[in-house]
Amino acid sequence: MNRSYPTVLALVLATTIYVLTIPLLGEIQRQRQVEEIGKIGEIPPAVVRALSFEFKGVVADFLMLRTMAFVGERIGANQEFIQDEWRYLHRLLTKITEIDRRFWDPYLFAETMLVWQAGMIEEGNQLLLKAAEHRPWDYQPYYFLGFNHFYFKKDAQRAAPYLRRAARIPGAPDYLQGLAARFSLYGNETAAGIIFLEDMLRQAANPTVSQYLAKRLQTLKIIYDLERKVAAFKIAHDRLPQSFQEMIVAGLLSEVPPDPYGGEFILLRNGRIYTTSELIGVKPLDKK
Repeated sequence: MNRSYPTVLALVLATTIYVLTIPLLGEIQRQRQVEEIGKIGEIPPAVVRALSFEFKGVVADFLMLRTMAFVGERIGANQEFIQDEWRYLHRLLTKITEIDRRFWDPYLFAETMLVWQAGMIEEGNQLLLKAAEHRPWDYQPYYFLGFNHFYFKKDAQRAAPYLRRAARIPGAPDYLQGLAARFSLYGNETAAGIIFLEDMLRQAANPTVSQYLAKRLQTLKIIYDLERKVAAFKIAHDRLPQSFQEMIVAGLLSEVPPDPYGGEFILLRNGRIYTTSELIGVKPLDKK
């Protein structure tokens, strides 16, 4: 038998599953180019898994590459996702993790895009629970679960057990032991987000994901720096500043830094910093 036959068969199977089960996602609004993304329709996960035969890893890789290519093109073109597209992506990532339950890339991608970008916290956490079940040697699923509860759900009490479980897994970084304490020490979610994104960026292998994380990390660092300067103004003047201009006059700022996403930073009454971009790319024509 030709040694290349199993590889060819695997690619044929992957392509067949893609063609038979993945329809068009739909037209992109606002005169944007029509895109396609793979989604394994309504076929039960068990059937898809069976159709993959012994080539589950190849099929999962194929579908994951399609997913990442679609998202990468959209990010590169600064195009927003509609809610239906996020739901399709979630369903596709779910099916990929059913084909190959130990495959880490779809779980990491779900944390990066579904949780951080789409705000689908519960959906991301469900996938992470699956990852924790099928990757018992890996500290990352529990680590991400702990962070999501702390940062997005504002629930430090539920975050702590996940972080403790992550810290007990052999090979987990030493800093996990004190991570919850570090979060409390910094005292706000912005600093916690910086810690987490720095860690995700270190392990991101895909250029699209790395670029996305680096941009978000850069923005959070700007926000954190502004918030620290607001705190310094309060210490010096026993009140919060009313505007960035007050901080400039006080010598704490030379200018208001630009938002990497194209929005504008706003100083809220409680001293926190908000950006009109909401950490989503803003086209020049969208800016007022």
